[in-house]
Amino acid sequence: SPGNSYDGGRSDRGRDTFLSKISSKFSKKSVNEETVKPRSLRFTWSMKTTSTLEPNEMMREIRKVLDQNSCDYEQREKYLLFCSYCDATPDHLIQWEMEVCKLPRLSLNGVRFKRISGTSIGFKNIASKIANELKL
Repeated sequence: SPGNSYDGGRSDRGRDTFLSKISSKFSKKSVNEETVKPRSLRFTWSMKTTSTLEPNEMMREIRKVLDQNSCDYEQREKYLLFCSYCDATPDHLIQWEMEVCKLPRLSLNGVRFKRISGTSIGFKNIASKIANELKL
C-alpha cells in the first residue's frame, strides 16, 4: 500500500541499515559489567565449542573469527552477540546469535549458536566454519 514505508530491509544502504533497523527496536539496559556472568544453560554442544578459557577471552576469540569471516555483529549483552552474514545477495542473509554460556555441572564454558533467520543450510555452513576456526 502507498502508506506502507517498510521496504523489507532491502534499502540501497545494505546490511548496515538493516541491522540498525533491527537493533533500534531493542532497548538499551544499563548493567554493572563487573557482576554479569554467563548464563548457565543446557544446550547441544561439541568439543569444538567448549573451553576452560575465561568467558571474556572466549568473546575476544569469537569476535576475531567473526571479523576474519566478514561477519557483522552487535553485542546485545555482555556474553551475547547478534551476528549476520551475507554471501553475495541479500536473499542469502543469515542471522544468528552466539552466546558464551556456563555448562551446568562442568567446569567448562560453551558457545551456543542459535539461528534467527536465513536458510538452514546457509546457517549450518557459516556456523560450522566459525566453530572450526575458533581456538578455544
